[in-house]
Amino acid sequence: MDIHTLFAALKPELHEVTLKNGAVLHIHRPAISNFEKCIDAKSTLLYTVADENGTPIFSDVDEDGKINVNSIDALIVGEINTAVMKLWPKPDEPQVQDQIEKK
Repeated sequence: MDIHTLFAALKPELHEVTLKNGAVLHIHRPAISNFEKCIDAKSTLLYTVADENGTPIFSDVDEDGKINVNSIDALIVGEINTAVMKLWPKPDEPQVQDQIEKK
């Protein structure tokens, strides 16, 4: 078993979101370590928005190399949060157990 291949299959998948000005964000469902921390739109952005390498781009304080989520237009925060919520499967879509090969 190749652990790197396995890890790549298990980590949250990045999805591109293009903002109105053409800037691109990458969103993903939260990793299990951050799942319970996603209690509102602000915290969801902190744990589900990244650059193309999967590195988080938001912080809730002023931090070099990151955007302070507290300074973002609330409407845009809501739009990004909505995009993240759309990453969850709908009741009529295949669930994880349906996607795993049965041997």
